[in-house]
Amino acid sequence: MQIFDTLKQTKYYTSVALGFFDGVHLGHQDVINTAVNASSDLCKATVLTFKDSPTFVLSGNKKTLLTTNEEKFELFEKLGVEYVFCIDFKEVCSMTAEDFVREVLYNTLNAKFVIAGFNYHFGKGGTADADDMLTMCHKLKIDSCKRMPVKYKNEPVSSTRIRKCILNGEIEDANAMLSYNFSITSKVTSGNHIGTTLSTPTINQPLKNEIVTPKFGVYASSVTIGDKVFLGATNVGTHPTVGESEPLCETHLLNFDSGDLYGQKVKTELLHFIRPEKKFESLEKLKIQIQKDKNDIIASLLK
Repeated sequence: MQIFDTLKQTKYYTSVALGFFDGVHLGHQDVINTAVNASSDLCKATVLTFKDSPTFVLSGNKKTLLTTNEEKFELFEKLGVEYVFCIDFKEVCSMTAEDFVREVLYNTLNAKFVIAGFNYHFGKGGTADADDMLTMCHKLKIDSCKRMPVKYKNEPVSSTRIRKCILNGEIEDANAMLSYNFSITSKVTSGNHIGTTLSTPTINQPLKNEIVTPKFGVYASSVTIGDKVFLGATNVGTHPTVGESEPLCETHLLNFDSGDLYGQKVKTELLHFIRPEKKFESLEKLKIQIQKDKNDIIASLLK
């Protein structure tokens, strides 16, 4: 897969999926899969997306995201995308809808097929919608289609809905709409070593400011380190019993023997919400609760 950070003339025809694609959830996958299915050796499956949310670029209101750009690219590649144009929204935000279709899709990307979701908007001020895109593409003899919403529990899947689920600890619903497990991926950092004191050594991962922070509490988790996967008991929060202040992701690996993991990049996937975070009267009571959490996690995964 080739990734471009600015618009570039393509030598092949393209089948283009349009959108910001935060999370690359089931609805996004439907749009992208349509582009991939319409591609061929001479017509490359392509995604046209943006480095930052258009809402942030236009208003300055930065909202937390479900995925980093790096994570999005990995998901695009798994879906079979060949070209990704991840550009600065300012490159196109002042264009009229007609200019965008003609200059970007037709002249630059050599589009033969264009796909967008039902709620796609484009052109200066976002005044054009997916139906307008169909009309404009038809005039230039570009095949195009508007994909209708993918539903989960009778409601459309959306990044906003998934974000709310994560904030509420409804991680299983979020994972179902993503079609993969929401994860926290970062390098292991040194903590206060309280876990070692409690005979339950843990790994600590900082949370990324741009990514949505899950509801504080304990989760059953799956932790990938290199090519190995471990079962985990993950606490997301401020750890009030031991006096932490900055939120972090702290995980006890249930089936990990030993080894120095500091500085290693670790992917912690959240599977089930076990309980909210709480402050315990003593470290001994915390230790008892940690053992109970482990038992509850094992039980939750056996259901």
